[in-house]
Amino acid sequence: MDDAGGRPWAVVLSSDLVGLGAVRSLHAGGVPTLVVMLDPLEPVRVSRYAHKILVPKSPDVEGALLNVLAEINRGPRPVLIPTSDHLVHFMAKHRAHLEVHFRCCIPPNAAVDIALDKAKDTQLLQGTQVPLPKTVQMLPASPAELIRQLGLPLIVKPRTHVDKEGLGWRNVIIRSAADADAFYRTSSAVFNRVIAQELIPGPDETLWECICLFDADSEVARAFTFRKLSTMPAHYGATSRGRSERNDALVELAALVGRQFNYTGIGDIDVKYDARDRRYKYLELNPRLGMCHYFGTCCGKNVTLDAYRLACGDDLPEDAPQVEGRTFLAVLEEIGGRLQDGDSLLAVLRGLLVALVRRPVGAYFAPDDVWPGPFAVFRISYRLLARAWRGQLGAVFTKQFNPSA
Repeated sequence: MDDAGGRPWAVVLSSDLVGLGAVRSLHAGGVPTLVVMLDPLEPVRVSRYAHKILVPKSPDVEGALLNVLAEINRGPRPVLIPTSDHLVHFMAKHRAHLEVHFRCCIPPNAAVDIALDKAKDTQLLQGTQVPLPKTVQMLPASPAELIRQLGLPLIVKPRTHVDKEGLGWRNVIIRSAADADAFYRTSSAVFNRVIAQELIPGPDETLWECICLFDADSEVARAFTFRKLSTMPAHYGATSRGRSERNDALVELAALVGRQFNYTGIGDIDVKYDARDRRYKYLELNPRLGMCHYFGTCCGKNVTLDAYRLACGDDLPEDAPQVEGRTFLAVLEEIGGRLQDGDSLLAVLRGLLVALVRRPVGAYFAPDDVWPGPFAVFRISYRLLARAWRGQLGAVFTKQFNPSA
């Protein structure tokens, strides 16, 4: 790599918290960074770090984004880093054009295609050494047959990010035969856009995540593992509280997945521990940075910086041990998740005070970059009021769709 003045720029395609974390992680490594935003309410917009570009509003979002990227002239060739499934798909779709001007920090298109589709990735892993929950990639003709194959309770998920956006929900939780019957009556038109899995029993603490980086040989070059303590939405969502814990079994599972997919680059793997057979079960692989990757940076595992280094053709420095026992807290998401789960406001506030005593890594709040925190409060307040005005407030706090409720 050139000296500090000639280092390639990083260009972050920002999506909410993940984009903010990427900018902070790259700053920690002294990388000159430019962030491209599609939404004017991106928290990174008020970060003290990185140069910012807002993509103009357009009915052709991809075309507008391509135009903005075409105007970036930073030599040597910058590293382009996406922070959402949608942006990964965008980069894979336009890879041939983008690679003329950027080093694209995404896996090969074949791996992207598999990772973005839950039906394809679970189909590929079935029959391998990677443990999975019982899964059907194509729903059977009757609810009785679905229950026979998977048992109860079970969960129905959209196959891709496009399906999730089109369907308007992320999960269907089916706990009874009546739920299954109702789902089949109301949702048969979307059966080709979903998969179903058994719902592994266990509290939120049995949910784990491994944010990792695979080298050119599909081996794990870096890995940060942590235990989820609670999620937003409750029980089936993104991390709202977590604790850094090194889990070698999780890293070994990630290595198996990487070899099966011939995977290179950044991967975010979700897993749940199944006490019934004492195994960690693979749930999904996101071909991008995970939401808590900056938490990893604060625990000594800067996966974003190391991905940048590999994209620049550099050798990685010697790996350092993960700092264990640090906690992560997304205050706004924790409040929403706990209220959705039926906790009283007093219990929620008491839990927040206990969590704050441990001086957690914040999602938006950071002592050296303070403005994204208040901006995030403003943004969520604005959006809640807008949804309440349209009568859509319930959609904020739930992604479960239970027809029998």
